[in-house]
Amino acid sequence: MRKIFKLVLLTSILLSISSLSWAGSIVRDLNLSAYKGKWVIISYWATWCEYCREEIPGLNSFYQAHADQIAMFGFNYDDPGDLSQHITEMGIQFPTLMNDPKSSFGIRGISGLPTTFVIGPDGRLKHLLEGPQTRRSLERAVGL
Repeated sequence: MRKIFKLVLLTSILLSISSLSWAGSIVRDLNLSAYKGKWVIISYWATWCEYCREEIPGLNSFYQAHADQIAMFGFNYDDPGDLSQHITEMGIQFPTLMNDPKSSFGIRGISGLPTTFVIGPDGRLKHLLEGPQTRRSLERAVGL
């Protein structure tokens, strides 16, 4: 019985560590072809944006619940400054892009924050969601 308990505990620890390996990480460029067949979510946020701060727990929850089915990234619309510090300050647990990907989708600008891009498994922009999102609103957007 002790061996089973130890095995379960060790497995839980390893899974926690592996799921945190992307937590708060910084990704230089988005290579959409690496995510072909998966939904990709990109959340635009800023440290000064109260609505962004309010939506982060729901985004973290969505990411943690569906990380095996989707790819999720944030983009700091602020002056990057110390990006790692901004990520920590905001409590973001999903990867953050260093470079703005909006031009990849033919988008010149966004009208407000937060804004979320939902890219389908075919690599095309399916939804441009303005305003705060929740775990449930993102699940509806991707059909989960």
